Amino acid sequence: MRAAHGMERGLRALWQESFHEAARPVNLYLRNAFRPENCLVALCEGKLASAAHLLPCRVLLPGGETAPAHYVYAVATFPQFRGRGLVRELLREAERYGAARGDRFSLVLPADEGLISLYAKAGYLPYCSVQEQTVPAAALREAAREPAPGRRLASYSALCRARSRFLADRPGSVLWDAKAFFYAVESARQYGGRLLTAGEGETLSWALCGAAGDRCDVVEWMARPAALPELFGLLLRDFPAALYRFRLPAGPTPLFPAFASQPRPFGMAKPLGDAGLPHMDAERPPYLGLSLD
Repeated sequence: MRAAHGMERGLRALWQESFHEAARPVNLYLRNAFRPENCLVALCEGKLASAAHLLPCRVLLPGGETAPAHYVYAVATFPQFRGRGLVRELLREAERYGAARGDRFSLVLPADEGLISLYAKAGYLPYCSVQEQTVPAAALREAAREPAPGRRLASYSALCRARSRFLADRPGSVLWDAKAFFYAVESARQYGGRLLTAGEGETLSWALCGAAGDRCDVVEWMARPAALPELFGLLLRDFPAALYRFRLPAGPTPLFPAFASQPRPFGMAKPLGDAGLPHMDAERPPYLGLSLD
């Protein structure tokens, strides 16, 4: 069934118990991204037992058109109700509910390898990919330019438009709206992350990143060649680290050709209807991104 207003307290408790989250990140979601019509719940014994959030997004089609879709997010079940098949039931309902409201695709990023088989049984296929590359700070310094003082700002709408241009040659990629972009950035901020922007107009570029000990993790990187030196300089200034791990859209040309890079699956998808998934370009596979994992 669809969630109702007034369930927020139960959903907060479910999220915190299942994902061991502090209250602040959960409240960020509930206040900024939660909509009852985008949440399915299962009840047992009259109590909230399980939930799945269906975040609206769009999937890029060949030719540049887009189709409505949803991203299955924060699926959880209270411990006392596990083992009853509630998640499978919610996934079946997500397919029916999503198709009824016009969604043509459903996407998910399993939190660990153990969940891949669960989603595969529900009809999801490996679909999106990323390329990971870890480089030392010295490599960035060689290519960096000292950034101007202060921070360059860009609207979330402008960032979404730039993101669509970056992914224009990757059919099947997931496109988000400004509200989803805002939530991803603010969610990263809860853990010490930040969005760094460089360039403007056609060269608008960014890195969504956070610190992990002596390493900086760049969880989304979309940079035009002209903006690379400034963006490298911002990383070195705002996130000084020994190593920088980039999560990139997968492709034939790594960010730093002199260093090894590793492609890996990063997202599953299934069509909600008879059309099938957009054909994948082997050299430029679909990209999910925006660090909603």
